[in-house]
Amino acid sequence: MNPYIIPSTLKSRVTRWIALPSLLILLPNYLAFAAITTCPAGYISDEFSSVDYSNLGSTASPPILGVNQLLNGLKGENYVIASNSLSTTGTLDSGGSNFYSPKTLAGNLQSFEFFQDFATKESTRTVSYTFTNNFSKQSQALDNVSLSIYDIDVNYVATGTGSSNLGVRYFEFSDQVTITGFTSAGAPVTPIRKYSGAGMTTTAPYRQTTTTSDVLCSTDSIDEKCKVSVAFDQPIVRVDVTYGNNPNLEYYDFNSIGNPGDQLINIVFDGYCYQPQPRLTYTKALSTSRKTNNDQFTVQIKDNADNSVVTSGITSVTTTGSNNTVTTGTGTTGTFKVNPTKTYTLTEAVSGSTNLADYTALYACRKSDGTSVSTLDPKNLKLTYGDNWTCTITNGSPNYVFSGTVFNDNGGITAADSTKQNITNTFTANSAYFNGILDSNESGIFDSALQVTLTNCNGTKVITSSANPQTVSSSGKYSFTVQPSALPTRICLVETEPTSWVYSVDTTANTREVSLNNGTYIYNNLDFGEVQANNASLVLIKSQYVHNCNINTNFNGTTGTPSQTPAFSIAEIKDIEPGKCIAYRIEAYNRGHVDLKDIQINDQLQVKSQTNLVTSVFALPVPKGDPTSLYTGTTLPTGTITSELFNLNKPTGSTPTKATLYFNTKYGTTMDTQ
Repeated sequence: MNPYIIPSTLKSRVTRWIALPSLLILLPNYLAFAAITTCPAGYISDEFSSVDYSNLGSTASPPILGVNQLLNGLKGENYVIASNSLSTTGTLDSGGSNFYSPKTLAGNLQSFEFFQDFATKESTRTVSYTFTNNFSKQSQALDNVSLSIYDIDVNYVATGTGSSNLGVRYFEFSDQVTITGFTSAGAPVTPIRKYSGAGMTTTAPYRQTTTTSDVLCSTDSIDEKCKVSVAFDQPIVRVDVTYGNNPNLEYYDFNSIGNPGDQLINIVFDGYCYQPQPRLTYTKALSTSRKTNNDQFTVQIKDNADNSVVTSGITSVTTTGSNNTVTTGTGTTGTFKVNPTKTYTLTEAVSGSTNLADYTALYACRKSDGTSVSTLDPKNLKLTYGDNWTCTITNGSPNYVFSGTVFNDNGGITAADSTKQNITNTFTANSAYFNGILDSNESGIFDSALQVTLTNCNGTKVITSSANPQTVSSSGKYSFTVQPSALPTRICLVETEPTSWVYSVDTTANTREVSLNNGTYIYNNLDFGEVQANNASLVLIKSQYVHNCNINTNFNGTTGTPSQTPAFSIAEIKDIEPGKCIAYRIEAYNRGHVDLKDIQINDQLQVKSQTNLVTSVFALPVPKGDPTSLYTGTTLPTGTITSELFNLNKPTGSTPTKATLYFNTKYGTTMDTQ
């Protein structure tokens, strides 16, 4: 016994761990402890199961902690992986016991018992809980994480009597806890205090406020006066619980001043929220009677990674029934959990002598709220957390379906006046631009006056199950369904554009005939491409060169001495003297990815009576084309120059194809052209 400590004030550590449980008869009988965590819409509330406490905790000293343990929880979602780790600031007592173990508290409340023996009052130990997604192996954020710490108490043991410590109050321990969360970006988050004992601090660090006496709670109890409960209002991927002593007090244990005794707290995860693993129910339906009553079908979900049938172990996937009836409980996968990082194919197989060629297959999926999945691709089905879809494959007598989209064929390039004459690889190297094909970076066009009509290619509308003509949807889509008995020998689709139409340039013809093939019923991607005028594939650039009426016949030099190479420019001509000549060059470029046919250049010279400007007339040399077939005239035109019809094929590289027309004029002539 230390002679400088008053003996009568000493309290045995055994008192805390053994004697005090007899006081449990004074505590209320708690039947439920963890608060029900309120979760956002589409999330589920869960908490650690007893198995999770066992998997993550350890009965060894020093503890061997659970790493990458799949959380069982109470809801059976089990895609969240938890790990915990310990870190120490300062030192632990080399002769003490240090545990982090699963512990059942009063009322069967599961917890982690954090039992530590610190060597100094400044020493702390932190247990970190990290959460990972079992599918992606990336950090998994949990919402509304809430936890409670029990048995945060303080044990006063003695008062100093020596000359150096007279009147100093010594404690065996004074539990102190700080709780911190971390976001997926690593930012720390301070939780919101939901409850703390009457004598405890109301902000972190959490501890008893007394500095003169005991506040003791029985081991394994759930005494409210030694409890703090917190919750995070941000999604977190890690929780740190830092445990130590109140550094503002002095400590004494077993004749050692400054060395706290062993101490413990109990950590309980009250709850957390996360989105459930996606669920898919896949079911068979028949819209018409079977071709033969022996025809049966097996629905299948395939993993696109390896083409394996992930529903092969389900016994209810094969139909029974006759005519157009599928017996209840057959032809379905039931509710099936899918991996959100994978894509799947919805398909079917036949049973017996069934021939799938005798049936059409239409796929439709609905979400849990009853809304349809609008952009469904049954060969590339991908669900995300919280999704709960019911997909149906409906077989019936084969109808013909003709569908497509009226789309902006801009390759993702926004139409702008500043780029309407841009012939760089911004356009030529963008293979999705002006190619007549609906690419992934292009979107459909809607206008209430934009319609598509299904005809027999002779002006007669075909009888369809839907409206004909049909106004496109908000995403530019249309679809016609035709029964075999109503199908003519030829099918054409005709696009009718609005009178006032900003997409004035076509990248596909407004009428297209469908090539019908025996045994083919679905004709998709019958698309119509459009662009705005500033995104047109054909670019005309007109430039001029002022000279002394001496340009040569090839428009590449002058006949004077010395000869001068013409400097054609698109800049505005100012202060030109009457009697001068102006040579013009009109360059036609194809910067798109569709061949342009039957182009013709027309250019009218200004006439004073029409423009109130000086009259200009054509002057020698005779206009010239490059290629020469662009202009074949041998005399000067009058009033207007018109090229021959010509084609510009699509570029094969990043350089646009080009044709050029040259002609010469005389400015300010005194000739009477009227």
